[in-house]
Amino acid sequence: MKKEKIMKQLLPVEEEAEIPVLPQEIMVDILSRLPIKALCKFRCVSKQWLSLISDPLLAKSHLRKTIRNDCFYSQRKRVLISSHNLYSLEYASIGRLDENLVALELDYPLKDKSNGLAELIDSARDDFLYCERGEEDNDEFPVMVKLNLPFCVNQRNWVDILGSCNGLVCIAPDEDTLYLFNPSTRESKRIPDPPSSFAPNGLSVYGFGYDFVNDDYKVVNVGCGTVCVYSLRTDSWGMVCSFPYDDSVYESGVLLNGAIHWMASYGDEADFTCVVAAFSLEEEVFSHFPAPDIVDTCFEFMVGVLNGCLCVLHSRNQMRNDFWVMTEYGLGESWTKLTLSLSYICMKPLCLAQNGEALLDVDGKLLLYNLEDDSYRYLVVNGIPEGDGFEADTYLETLVSPNGFFRT
Repeated sequence: MKKEKIMKQLLPVEEEAEIPVLPQEIMVDILSRLPIKALCKFRCVSKQWLSLISDPLLAKSHLRKTIRNDCFYSQRKRVLISSHNLYSLEYASIGRLDENLVALELDYPLKDKSNGLAELIDSARDDFLYCERGEEDNDEFPVMVKLNLPFCVNQRNWVDILGSCNGLVCIAPDEDTLYLFNPSTRESKRIPDPPSSFAPNGLSVYGFGYDFVNDDYKVVNVGCGTVCVYSLRTDSWGMVCSFPYDDSVYESGVLLNGAIHWMASYGDEADFTCVVAAFSLEEEVFSHFPAPDIVDTCFEFMVGVLNGCLCVLHSRNQMRNDFWVMTEYGLGESWTKLTLSLSYICMKPLCLAQNGEALLDVDGKLLLYNLEDDSYRYLVVNGIPEGDGFEADTYLETLVSPNGFFRT
């Protein structure tokens, strides 16, 4: 033992490898070109790297390069699928590996939450609940007793996706809880309940987006005739205004050009008008423009975005094979009708694949549609169990943190 100790003292001690000292702007430029997976690993290199990679300055630089560089954009774009759990699908593989699409199951807030009511409802069938009652003579063979339920059984099998912007996704893992979630870094933040969420018998819908002028991410809540806005910078809700339209909003809002859009209406039965309402995230005021002439009730239509253009689509009740695209934003005369070679009840455009085909969520299934020759094909994604609950949206892999935006 003594000899070994002496030998260790005589051997040269290896100096710790030091990270070359570079100006911070050069370090930020280099790191901002790397994929998120590598950056998350590099956080473990040292406290210096952890601090640098967690800096909002790097997050903004990384985001700018992602948006402005087509190669980075396609590499870092993902499709978010909600069906029993949340899954991520590589955008670049769509249209190229249709038979071998594989989705990655994500960790997200409340994923493993134990919910006694959900377990109770899960055992229900046909609006009845069956429970076990042991016989007095032999408790080993329980008898199933049918109990009438005072409510209709309706268990939700998916996570509501309320909006996506710059790598942050607004989700509702259950009906009473909102989170801002970065699927790439797995960071999340619980959003306080909006003031209008507790009003009785009120329909509440949401929108989510980025206020470029004030550098703030905002969640908009429309419910019970009022409009509330949550600011990530202040981590608080504010009552903005009364909802200037009829209570006819049923879907989550769609982000485009710095505004959240919904189908809305105003007027009485004699002078009833359907419009596309736009809520400016910067000014926090509403404006609107005409809906397509065919739209006579907002309940049956929803707003979407395809290739940077606003769309109006049927959303319920009957099979249709058409939708409308606004080729010039805000100009009612630019609504153009597109007729499809398939029929749908509810359709949501997601994005254009790299081969130019439109990726659509059609009645809870992913579909690629060729707008030039009207051909289409359904996509089967390995790793996602089939079920009756399905939602989809897109997001970018970014470093934007829901926990790093508070004003000091």
